[in-house]
Order: sequence, then structure tokens, then C-alpha cells
Amino acid sequence: MFASPLRAADHTELRTDAGMPRLRAVKRVSARDPYMGGHFPGLTVLPAVFLLEGLRQATAEAFGLGRPPEVLEVRSARLLAPMLGGDEITFDVPVDPQPDGTSWLLDARCTRQDGVPVATLKVLVGIPDPARELLAPMDPPAPSGAAPVLDHVRIRELLPVRHPMLLVDRVDALEPGRHIATTKAVSGSELCYQGLPEGLTSASYAYPRALALESFGQSAALLWLSSEKMAVPDGVLMLAAIRKARFAGGVQPGGAIRHTIRLEQLSSGTAFLSGAIWSGERCVGVVDSLIAVHRPRAEVGAAPEAHPEKHSVKDVEAGHEAV
Repeated sequence: MFASPLRAADHTELRTDAGMPRLRAVKRVSARDPYMGGHFPGLTVLPAVFLLEGLRQATAEAFGLGRPPEVLEVRSARLLAPMLGGDEITFDVPVDPQPDGTSWLLDARCTRQDGVPVATLKVLVGIPDPARELLAPMDPPAPSGAAPVLDHVRIRELLPVRHPMLLVDRVDALEPGRHIATTKAVSGSELCYQGLPEGLTSASYAYPRALALESFGQSAALLWLSSEKMAVPDGVLMLAAIRKARFAGGVQPGGAIRHTIRLEQLSSGTAFLSGAIWSGERCVGVVDSLIAVHRPRAEVGAAPEAHPEKHSVKDVEAGHEAV
């Protein structure tokens, strides 16, 4: 048992394919699941980071792990189509057990019930090494000032998510179009800790990395939206891709997650960002590249097959690499 935002894999099977383990998991998107009511109000969309949580939970169940596994690395993730309320998502996951015996490289393809691909992910899941340290790409954030740069009212005006999925409490520093520093306080009363039995170790109370990455993404969205020059009208900012994200350590209830994020490039409704996640002075996460896209709200709620080109990130990734 460990803290988690929701049951992200309703059913898991482990089989052998050509002598190698292969996972199959299924998740039905439901507005009744914890956190889903706030993402987005009036339009149920499964947060892409919950696919990472699904891989974590499927690994724990399939291999009967006694210790809580974690997402150690997201080597690549491409989000190809929105996952809406009522969709059934199937994970097909060849598994490559790593030589250390405590981690598994997962090469997941996720499809909707009608066969439409929604995501591809290459993720390393395993038992974390508490001594592992990350080399931060930037300095840690300065201590929070007495007053936030953006208060909660302004954050709500900019972000379309709501409780319990609003995962940024304050903006501590902001240079529109360039850089942002934010804070998310972690409380033991959050939904991810609901229902945990007594007697668990502190590792079971580590704040889920999927939620930490969602908080990072919301902070990136605030950086995009905080400038009038870059503001987008009616629409939704959505995660399109992640490359080379890695994690170490974690945050316990009573602590805080802090993000430092740079906007690397903004072009034609697509933003390229990078940054780090902090617990105090310790870097607990590094994201080399996060790609976000702007989609009209009506388009997100429409059938994805009607405009599949709008959900492919192949072209925008290629354009970024050429810059």
C-alpha cells in the first residue's frame, strides 16, 4: 500500500512473451475517481501523468512488490489524444527487467477501446534508492517571500483546474516569458492519503510523483499564461510530450514541493519548457523537456479521430530539435 491519486489500473495481467514478461492493464476513465472532478470542471479528461501512475501500480501488482515502487525515470512520453470520461484505456507493456533486480524498463503503448492510440511511454519503474542524488540544471529557488507574486485568486483565474486537482499554491518568482518559481504544500489530509491503513512506513507516504509532475506542468502553464503577450483565449493547455525526466527522493506530508521552470521556446501554440523539482535544498526531480500545446476546449471534447493530426507531437518535436 502506498499513497496514490486514484486506482490508475483497474485490472492487471502478467504474461510471458518470447521469454520476457509483458504487462496488460486496463483503466476506465471516470469522473467519480478521486481528483477527476477538478480536471476539468465540466469536461472529464484523464491527466496524462496518471498513465505513469497506472504503470507504477501495474508493476507493483504484477510482481507482488512488498516495498512501494516509484517512477524513477520518464525517458520519453508522447500523448497522442485526450482520454475522456467513459474511455477505456488499455496498456500493452513489454517489460525489460534491469540487472539490479529492483527496476523494470516499461515500453508502454496505450490505446482507446476503439483502437485509437492515446500515448506511448518509455518509463523506468523500481524501488527507489534513498541515497540517489540528482544533478540540478539550475540553482534552488530562493526562500519564499512574505507575499506571493501571484496569489490564489490569480492562479484560479489562469488555470482551468479546480480542487482537488489544483496543485499550485503560490507563485514565488516570475519573469513572464522566461522563468517561474512556485510552491505546492503537501498535507496529510490530501486525497492521495485517503484510506491508507495504519502501520505503514514513511516510504508509503511519499507524495506521488505523478502528482508532483502534474504540479510542475501546472506551474509551466502559469508561466505561459502569465503574460498578456502569450495569453491564449478560450482553450485548454495540454501535455504533449516529456523527454528525460528523472526523480530521486521525495516529499512527505508537512513538506513542500517547489518548482523552478524555464520557457525555452514558444511557437505556434506550442511551448517547450525545462526545469527542476525541489524539496527544500534537495533536487528531487529534473525535467529536461516538457512540451505543452494549446487546444480549443471544444476540440478537446470532440472525438479525437475527427482530427488526429491535432494530437500528434511528432512534428512539433522535430521542429524543436531543429532549433
